[in-house]
Formats: sequence, C-alpha cells, structure tokens
Amino acid sequence: MILGVALAQPAVFGIVNGAAFGLVAIGLVMIYKSSRVFNFAAGEFVTLGAFGAYIGVKILGLPYFLAAVLGIAAGTAFGLVTERLVVRPLADRPKVTVLVATAAIATIAIPLELMIGGVKTFPARPAFQNGVSVAGVKIISRLGPSVFGVRVSPQLLLIMVSLIAIGVILVWFFGRTDLGLATLATSQEPTAGRLVGIRLNRISMLTWGTAGFLGGMGGVLLAPVTATFTAGYGTVGVLISAFTAAVVGGMTSIPGAFLGGILVGLVQTYAQFDLTKVTGASSVAVLVMLVAVLLIRPTGILGKEA
Repeated sequence: MILGVALAQPAVFGIVNGAAFGLVAIGLVMIYKSSRVFNFAAGEFVTLGAFGAYIGVKILGLPYFLAAVLGIAAGTAFGLVTERLVVRPLADRPKVTVLVATAAIATIAIPLELMIGGVKTFPARPAFQNGVSVAGVKIISRLGPSVFGVRVSPQLLLIMVSLIAIGVILVWFFGRTDLGLATLATSQEPTAGRLVGIRLNRISMLTWGTAGFLGGMGGVLLAPVTATFTAGYGTVGVLISAFTAAVVGGMTSIPGAFLGGILVGLVQTYAQFDLTKVTGASSVAVLVMLVAVLLIRPTGILGKEA
C-alpha cells in the first residue's frame, strides 16, 4: 500500500505537469500545422507569462488572479507582435528563413531579460499559498487534499481545472465556430482557403495569438510548480519538453500534443524519482524519448504523414 502511494504521488505530479507541457505543445502544433514552421520563440511566450505574473504580484501588488491575467496577456501580446513584425513580412520567404527568425527572437529576448532582471531567480507564487477558504471556512488546506493517500496541492488542482477549461474552449472553438473551422481548414490547405475567400493574415494572427496565449498560461501555471524561474526559463526549461510532447503526439495533432505532454511529464517525473542522485536525469530521459520516437514512429502517436 505504501509503495503504491509512493508510486502514485509522482504519477499525479507528472500527469498534471505534463498536461501543462501539452498546453504549450498545442501552440507549437497549431503554428506548425498552419505554416510548417517550428516556433523557436515559443519558450519566450512561456517566460513572459511567468514574468508578467511576477510583475503583477510583486511590483504592481495585484491579486494573484489579476496578475495571472497580466501574464497570459503578456504571452498573447508577444505572440501577436511576433506574427505581425516578423512572421508576416517573411510569409513569402523559404520556411527556413521564418524558422531562423523565430530562433533569433528567442536569442534576442533572453539577453534582454538578463539585462532588465539580472542573473537571479524570481519567486513564482502559487495561487493558494494558504489553502482555499470560503466564507472564512478553509475547505482545502495549504498542502491540498489527500485522495487515497495521494496528496494533490492546490496549485496542481488549479492546473487541472484550468487545462480542462481550456480544452473545452478549444474543442468548442475549433469544432463549432466559423473562425475555428476556417483556421483548421486553412492549416490543411492554405491555397484552397485563399481561393474560397478566407483571410490568411487574419488566420495567421489568430494562430500566433492563440499560441502566445497558451504559452503565457503555461508560464503562469508551471513556474509556481518549481517555485522560482529565471530569464530564459521557458526556452531552457519548457521548450524541449513541449517540443518532445508535440513530436510524440504527432506534429499535426492537437489532441496528440496534449497526450504527448502527459507522457513527457510522466517520463520526466519518474526519471527524477528513480534517479534522484543523477543530475539532469529528467532532461536526458526526455531527449532519449524524443530520439526514440523519431527513430521508431516519426509521425508520432496520432500524427499523419504530411
């Protein structure tokens, strides 16, 4: 029983943490589907989300959830600016030019963050530092509820609820709205979309804005899990995991990206759990997972041939 709980605890952490990786991976997949370009700047969408929330709480003195909105808005704005000032002017250039441009954005953003914030760690406050209270009655303790002996912190609960809500919204938007359906159609056949009157610039802005939104939310949700973050946090600490999630799920599959994120989270967590004395064990495990998928099934679990 004790062994079962000991194994289940990291599983819960891995699933929830991995689902947040999946959130960022969905943004990668959306951009890849629409442009066939990998977005190296995606990690900085995450970093700006974490920084935005930090500025909101520590500098502006905002309540946590308003600070979280600020962080998500920062990620979204960065996505929109990237599309308008970098991606759109290069739309008719070779794909590799756009890819290099996104890498340049990350390369420029990280030194700027270091210049402004310095080489230091920034605290990332969780949503419910003292648990959850309603009308003065504490309903969830600071450590979170225990389910069959498995402790689930309030931050992990918040991540679960947020991801479920975002998942429902994405399914509704892409499955029920004209704009969402147009986005999916254009990602499959851009030329056909242009011929039937779909405004590709509008779709491109929506895609990059959504990727920025998801990245910003990823930064807001993930940074408190590790308690601190640094300049370049999203690129160094999240991008490889999100990219691996996208590849594992299939670079053309949005559900696959989410599933891939969960698998990456589990691999990371158990690698660190079993090899606690091995520095970088979780990172090595993710890279091994990435190489294995590329060798055995390059299209991923749910992906299709281009």
